Amino acid sequence: MGRYSFHVIDADGHGGEETNWQDRVPERLQPLVAQYRERIRNHYSKLALPGGGLARTGDRFDERPGMSDPVARLTDMDLEGIDVTATFPRGSGEEWALLDRDFAAALCRAINDSKAAFNRHDPTRFKAVAKLPMIDPQAAVAELRRATTELGLVGMVVTQHVREKNLNDPSFDVVWAEAERLGVPVCVHGGGQAPDQFPVGIDRFNTRLEVHALTHPLGNMIALDCFTVGGILHRFPKLRVAFLESGCGWLPFWLERLDEHWEKMPEQAPAIDRKPSEYFQDGRCFISCDPEERMIPEVAKLCGDDKILYASDYYHWDCAFPDSVRLIAERADLSERAKKRILADNAARLFNL
Repeated sequence: MGRYSFHVIDADGHGGEETNWQDRVPERLQPLVAQYRERIRNHYSKLALPGGGLARTGDRFDERPGMSDPVARLTDMDLEGIDVTATFPRGSGEEWALLDRDFAAALCRAINDSKAAFNRHDPTRFKAVAKLPMIDPQAAVAELRRATTELGLVGMVVTQHVREKNLNDPSFDVVWAEAERLGVPVCVHGGGQAPDQFPVGIDRFNTRLEVHALTHPLGNMIALDCFTVGGILHRFPKLRVAFLESGCGWLPFWLERLDEHWEKMPEQAPAIDRKPSEYFQDGRCFISCDPEERMIPEVAKLCGDDKILYASDYYHWDCAFPDSVRLIAERADLSERAKKRILADNAARLFNL
């Protein structure tokens, strides 16, 4: 038990890889690592701030020892009041992997192996999700199986679209089928907006304010459409899915709008047999919230407090460390039952902890 009188599970923290995790990529593919790093650096340097440059005074950009040092991470978890954390990659993964399938597979394997090594320092408190080479769905299936059955990872993370393909593209069904068979969740996270990722919506903007504000909720709206209207949840009735890093305020509006359009044009949604919202509401879907988000009580009222997840977003530039748990625990507009569900119970169901 942490600082508070209830258990706390962080459904979305970052890091949990060793500092030198990229050294785990096989030697024959090491020449691509430098290109991979340079590609990410060049992309972010283009999101220039007025006057040039990316960083603002006080920006953190993942620079905290607990991102890669498990001892430091435990200290920070205790400071924040987190009992268990599920870690996600820092933000870079196979979507940046130069469209090289072998390198993408090796990169994901290196990330997952490094996460497993990190978790072994305290497997009761450290959990992690697997990064998969989604440009090769069969390879993604194999890595998901290895990461969960051999390494003990508790789910998979996927970008909100994979290059030109939406997530309901039939080629990905083998991945969803394997996640369902293994009983692990699909966590839709981040914009998936690498330079060759066919960016959606953000191609009109070049400031971090606009790109960051748009990419997560817009991408998750598209992903939610794919899982509901696109039929993924219909085809895989036991699959659990979480939509992360975009806040929760957009969810009631989007479900209502999808339902309205389905009611008027059901023939254009042949992959489903009921309202899109009913798939989300059947107990398999979750959404994370920002701790200070004013819409949390309304989302809990309209969609259920059993759908909302606490997420620290540690240690990204916009996280609320070390106050993210406190911001929820001390809210006067949430019941004790809702706080308990948001801070622990819902994540326990999502990850089968």
